[in-house]
Amino acid sequence: MRNLLCVGIVTILLGLSACSSDETVIIEEEIISQPLKIDAQVLLNLVNDVRAAGTICGDTYYPPVDALSWNVKLEEAASNHSTDMYENNFFSHESPKGSTLTTRLQKVEYNYATAGENIAYGYTSEQQVIEAWLKSQGHCANIMNDSFKEMGIGRVGNYWTQNFGTQR
Repeated sequence: MRNLLCVGIVTILLGLSACSSDETVIIEEEIISQPLKIDAQVLLNLVNDVRAAGTICGDTYYPPVDALSWNVKLEEAASNHSTDMYENNFFSHESPKGSTLTTRLQKVEYNYATAGENIAYGYTSEQQVIEAWLKSQGHCANIMNDSFKEMGIGRVGNYWTQNFGTQR
């Protein structure tokens, strides 16, 4: 709920700035619709700190597991999905055009033995989105899944996608 309120305030502020000139609106829309620079090292550290300590996801305890490494193909697939959600105004693991995690990973030529995905909307920082995923049993379980060896995250606007995998 708080995130939706923040988005509403941002929308109002963007609307007010849009009154100043049409050029401003175009520039703001172009900036927001591009993948936003994320701090991959911060994201990796946040995830790996939890994996190293072990945690409780919902009512299930997950013991410590090995650290993940960053994978640029997983990042690319994640960014592509965040872009798709942003541009087509949906929030789901499957796009209205039918793309799935499997097809997105095939497109970036990530040949995997196992893979998973978390998505989120409305968060404005690396810390916020990881904290939110950790509060959700299913998302947290993905973060703690010992079968996953790599991850990549993409963000467009406030659409986040976290992809996990282990290559064949």
